[in-house]
Amino acid sequence: MGSVEDTINELSTRIKRQGILMKRVLPVLLLVMVMVAPALAKPLTKVAAVVNNDMISTYQLDKAVLEALNKESKGNQLTSEQFDQLKASVLENLINEKLVEQRIKELGLEVSDSELDAAIEDVQIKNKLTADMLKTAVEAQGMSFEDYRQQLKDEILRYKLLGREVNYKVQVTSGEVRDYFREHIDEYRAKPKVRVSSLSFEIPANISDKEMQELRKRVQVTRDLLGSGEDFDKVLEGQSEGVFGGDMGEMVEADLTEVLRDALTGLDVGQVSEPVQMNGQIHLFLVTERNPGDINLYDRVQGEIEQILREQKTNERFKEWAQELRDRSYIDIRI
Repeated sequence: MGSVEDTINELSTRIKRQGILMKRVLPVLLLVMVMVAPALAKPLTKVAAVVNNDMISTYQLDKAVLEALNKESKGNQLTSEQFDQLKASVLENLINEKLVEQRIKELGLEVSDSELDAAIEDVQIKNKLTADMLKTAVEAQGMSFEDYRQQLKDEILRYKLLGREVNYKVQVTSGEVRDYFREHIDEYRAKPKVRVSSLSFEIPANISDKEMQELRKRVQVTRDLLGSGEDFDKVLEGQSEGVFGGDMGEMVEADLTEVLRDALTGLDVGQVSEPVQMNGQIHLFLVTERNPGDINLYDRVQGEIEQILREQKTNERFKEWAQELRDRSYIDIRI
């Protein structure tokens, strides 16, 4: 029998092979050592938990903990307290998985070869892969294709179990959908939008009163042309120097400046605002589109709300079902 130092060295080698960095803080490393080899005179594998007529060994737990550490971004920097929490969480997951497996067997749920083949074919279609390409992709992840088939089979069995024991009890009524809609209407209400084209006339510096009157007359003539339905681009093209404009795009009315919002208030598509003087210019705004935002709002979001409520109820029902499963099971945690 080797020394304690030999055991520690052997354990360190195993951990390195598992891809775990040896920079882990000392308390965590010691916990791993104690967990794997608490004493040289005792067997390495013990019972971590008993779940009805099955058991979870310390070997299974240790393996699952190592896998969880590999997935943790800070797995090599956990404190002893964090490691204990992770270990307890992993054990709880193993217990839940064991309960699910037992319930599947109890109900006699099965997955036929044709069902499994159809599921694999669906994976190929969704990912645009041939059978050989899928096999290569699976093996590139370090998994045999047989293990992949088994993993997929287990997932289908769990889906069948949840469909039988959880999902079928989840019902969403039209009243619940409408209540949710009323409570969250501001989240769904599309704000009114307006699309505007503008024409801006520069006001020359030191302009005389007479010149200002002439400019205002030009603005009014242009406004009349636009209001009569004349093509905006042609009107803009026919302007003299010092006039510019174009499409301002679609804008949320509530986000507009107060001056622009006031100028557009009450205007229908095709109508032109009164001249607006600001920033050394006189502006005309032509409304080209309006989107009220809330037409048939409930009809548009009804399906989305139903999905939200179904997921919420499914999660709640799953927690209840999982607790019911544990309550009627014998669970004995021995570590």
